[in-house]
Amino acid sequence: MWYFHKNNTAVFRLCLAIVSTAMFYACGGNNAPLDADTRMIIDSTATAQVARARVELDSLCVVAERSQMAHLVDSIKKVRLQEIEEQLRLVPK
Repeated sequence: MWYFHKNNTAVFRLCLAIVSTAMFYACGGNNAPLDADTRMIIDSTATAQVARARVELDSLCVVAERSQMAHLVDSIKKVRLQEIEEQLRLVPK
């Protein structure tokens, strides 16, 4: 996975800490509330992961647009020209 590279050990450790904390609190029952520090860690981790995912998805969209846009425009143009030729054939002379 893209977020477990060697240089991202801090993120891995933070995720491991969150999972460990969640497992610890799971022993207290379903209604055991999370303390403020745990909620803050979960929130900051989720925010960081969403930001990283957004950056990656944006770059993937840019690459896809650059590589596929010309092909898509050519395909649409080709279909439209075929439609025009078909309509011209149906026009009585």
